[in-house]
Amino acid sequence: MNTGVIIIFSKEEEKINDTDVDTLVNQLPYNLCFVNNGKKDDTLSFLLDIKEHAKTNVVVVDLKKENGLKNAIKAGARLLLSDADYDFIIYLKSNMIQCLDSLNEYIKEFKNKKELFTAIPSRSQRSVLNDVFPISEFLKIKKHVPFF
Repeated sequence: MNTGVIIIFSKEEEKINDTDVDTLVNQLPYNLCFVNNGKKDDTLSFLLDIKEHAKTNVVVVDLKKENGLKNAIKAGARLLLSDADYDFIIYLKSNMIQCLDSLNEYIKEFKNKKELFTAIPSRSQRSVLNDVFPISEFLKIKKHVPFF
C-alpha cells in the first residue's frame, strides 16, 4: 500500500527541533512532502536541508505567500500525485510532528477500517483531496482527543 505524508509548515517552526524531524523522516517508509506555506524565515532552507540528508523520498513545495491550510494541502497532494499513485495521503501541521513516530500503527488500523475515516471535504468529485486524511482521523484510533 503506497502512502504519502504531507507536513505543512506555516507557524511555530522555531519550536521544532531539526534533529527530531530528521530522525523521524529517516525512520518513515513513506513518501514525504514538506510544504512551506508562505514562511519568510529560514523554514525553506531548513526543509531543503532535511530533504538533502533524507534516506527516504522527500519533496518540498514552497508557496510564496500563505494560502491557508487547505490550499497548502492541495499543493502538497498535487506534487505527491505527480510522481506516483497513492492509496491514501495523510497530512499534518508541523506542530504535530511528534505523532509521526506512531504512524505505522495508525496506518495498519486504517487499512483495516478505511470506511470509518473522513477525508478532507471537497465540493468536487475530481478533487485531489479525495483520499487525503488529517492526522486527527488517525488519532481517533487510539482514543486521543483530536488536535483540531
